[in-house]
Amino acid sequence: MAENPSSPVGIKQINHEKKSGYNDWRLPNIRELESLIDINAHSPAIAGKDQFKSIRSFYWSSTTSCYEPAYAWTLYTEDGNIGIGYKQHPEFHVWPVRRRQYILIKGK
Repeated sequence: MAENPSSPVGIKQINHEKKSGYNDWRLPNIRELESLIDINAHSPAIAGKDQFKSIRSFYWSSTTSCYEPAYAWTLYTEDGNIGIGYKQHPEFHVWPVRRRQYILIKGK
């Protein structure tokens, strides 16, 4: 049975399918998700929202709550708030990101 791509474990499925030709997708941490917020926007409160096809209301992060491991930090895109959500909650989605590739250039 395939994993639900909208759940945190769905990242494994996305990597297995090599979405967009890559298999190094991951969940962003809460600071990475928070960096998408535009405090002057609403519904969704996302900077550059016109660049994205469909923005969902809630997104998971890879950041687990330090108080309760069954919860993770989430981004609520309607108003740009962050909070925690129960990891088993089916209404949350994933916004997969790829790891950063750094190229070192040797100087002379």
